[in-house]
Amino acid sequence: MQALTPGRRPQSWSYATLLVLLMLGQATSAIPSPLYSLYAEKWDYPPLLTTVIFAAYGAVAVVALLVSGALSDRYGRRPVLLVAVLLLLAGLAVFVLAAGPGYLVVARMLNGVGIGAIVVVGGAALLDVNPERAARSGTLTAIAFNVGIAVAALGTAALAQTGFHPLFLPYLADALIALVLLVLLLVMREPHPSAGAAPLGIPRPQVPEEIRGRFLFSVIGAGAAWAVLGVCFSLEPSIAAHAAHVDGPFFGGVVIAAVTLTAAATQVASARYPARTVALVGDTALAVLMLAGVGAFATGDATVIIATIALQGGAYGLAFGGSLRHLTAHIPAERRGAVMSMFYLLAYGALITPTLLVGIGATVWGDTTIFPVFSVLAAVLCLSAVVVERVLGRGDKRLRTTSASTPTAEALDVSNVD
Repeated sequence: MQALTPGRRPQSWSYATLLVLLMLGQATSAIPSPLYSLYAEKWDYPPLLTTVIFAAYGAVAVVALLVSGALSDRYGRRPVLLVAVLLLLAGLAVFVLAAGPGYLVVARMLNGVGIGAIVVVGGAALLDVNPERAARSGTLTAIAFNVGIAVAALGTAALAQTGFHPLFLPYLADALIALVLLVLLLVMREPHPSAGAAPLGIPRPQVPEEIRGRFLFSVIGAGAAWAVLGVCFSLEPSIAAHAAHVDGPFFGGVVIAAVTLTAAATQVASARYPARTVALVGDTALAVLMLAGVGAFATGDATVIIATIALQGGAYGLAFGGSLRHLTAHIPAERRGAVMSMFYLLAYGALITPTLLVGIGATVWGDTTIFPVFSVLAAVLCLSAVVVERVLGRGDKRLRTTSASTPTAEALDVSNVD
């Protein structure tokens, strides 16, 4: 990386500002989740529309993920982040002014583009500001994401429970923080040392043949985890509240917070362990806990339901975090953009598609019927990742055995540290 010249060195507060921006982006994504039941009651729309609103967010977010990095390489991090924050504010305004469910789709799409850009460009800007803290930045980013979601979900749900302007005040508070960050971005020096020099090109999603086995294992595990997350952020809060016979939106906020906080805790705790092992443990645990969740929901006990959901969140953190680390540690430097584009395309597909299917099923057959079916299918998907790794892992081990006689092969064998 080209060194920053003294005149362009970012201010000391830039790093903290970018972390707060990453937290705000995820908080913005979480605010509507505890409110979907209020919107559905207000405008009398079916569960399918809730999942359509969520899917619209995911669809535009993946587009932003694919293009925003290249735009920021060419034009700088600040301009892209400034536009992203303006899109967040525009989405919040549409939420406040919403006069029907169509407005919610538009608002989520505006927020989706802004949040997708913040995830990619904000993360890149952290590395620009302090490249020596790359590993720690990854951990802090994961914490910021999950804490932002948990705080927003709990705060919004608590406000909604009181009935004190729940469809206005959460968005106002979020917008005020966004305006402060917008001002800070305006006075922040451009953190990217090579802004304006990079050619504008969008990475074409593809996977090199030599890492396709790792990619398949990683994307199945991550996809299963994101499928669970998508349902958790859209329909599960209301399904859990219905199963526990709890009225009001606060219980839904607790559901989301339980998932994200335990996910953050397990991601931090597992960072020192081999990524492959973490991913396998996470995939297996998530499969078991999704099946256990069917029994937990059947008890109707709120404490049992929340405890099981929290454990699922911890397993999700292991499955996704381990899968992503297992993949990124072995991507050739010149193919990172293409591989990660393919990874996020498939991951967001796994986020959106099951969520829509669960929404359709809940509309046709009812949520108490479709949720156990989804839980079983999610468990099967998690276990399929384990099977894939076992099959492909044996092939990789044979390959390493036949090539271990050469010093080069030994030097390149990183299977024990991934």
